[in-house]
Amino acid sequence: MSKSVKLRVPFAFDDEKRLHAPQTAEKGKPYFCPACQDTVILRKGEIKTAHFAHKASEICNQETILHKTAKQLIVDVISDWKSDKTDAPVLKRTCEICRQSKDQLLPDKIEGAMLEYRMADGFVVDVALMVENQPAAAIEIRVSHAVDKNKAKLLSVPFIELEGQKVIENPTVFEPILDRFLSFTCGACKQAKALFQVKVEEIAKRTGIELPDHYYRYGFCKCWKCKREIIVFAWPKASEWDKSAPKVKPMPRTIQYRYSNTVGGKYWVNTCPRCKSIQGDWHLFSEPDGPFFGVRCEENSREAYRKDMQDIVGYAIYNGIFPKD
Repeated sequence: MSKSVKLRVPFAFDDEKRLHAPQTAEKGKPYFCPACQDTVILRKGEIKTAHFAHKASEICNQETILHKTAKQLIVDVISDWKSDKTDAPVLKRTCEICRQSKDQLLPDKIEGAMLEYRMADGFVVDVALMVENQPAAAIEIRVSHAVDKNKAKLLSVPFIELEGQKVIENPTVFEPILDRFLSFTCGACKQAKALFQVKVEEIAKRTGIELPDHYYRYGFCKCWKCKREIIVFAWPKASEWDKSAPKVKPMPRTIQYRYSNTVGGKYWVNTCPRCKSIQGDWHLFSEPDGPFFGVRCEENSREAYRKDMQDIVGYAIYNGIFPKD
């Protein structure tokens, strides 16, 4: 690298290891590169925009400077927050029900942040978020390289990945490129979800149906024949044409092996607990106002069950059954 090339240093350490922006740095004081600790020069005058100048170096480069600076900024912001100097950092999260971006404050239980922390699993995280002196979550910084796939898969704590340049531009707002924190539901959707649960429990009690907590996803609709509200179920299938029996017993009593004139044969299908009429899959899964519209139910796992139930609630909100306001 040519010695005439200057590296851009957005923030620099003072001799007490505190980061300073060039706009607020004081002329005449020593400042150092966050990456290589070499001295940087503060250029601050009336004509040019204030900046730190750093000569090209064999042991330092632009990527390392940005990476180190972003990590340190996060640690400093969290330290200032826990010292009551600033408000809590804001996380930009996507609600798992309405899929909209919402603001979430970093939880108060976080006690601090540690730079380049080695986890018990051997991975080193850029920033560890500490709770009771233990890492509870992590923040990774991307400048030009994403988090290693193996690390992303095996890391023992939830984590988010942030773009380094965006952190430098605004270190108080965390906008994840990759969000592996615990799932997030916005306040409005939490309220709508609670209303959904109250509604299905009331219908279930009225019709004598027991609500499951695994395998059988549930929603509600009006019986096409008697027009009364009923509970209906969806369960994992190999394909939409799979006519085999549900795999988990006991199955809800309204799931029955019945002959359908529409299908031209017998299959396992929802029925009305009142008038006993068949509630066809097309109406439940393929009609835009069906309770399971867009729900695939392909996997039999706790996580798949939880996600499908979230989608069922989300679609009820989308259809205006449970307004969010």
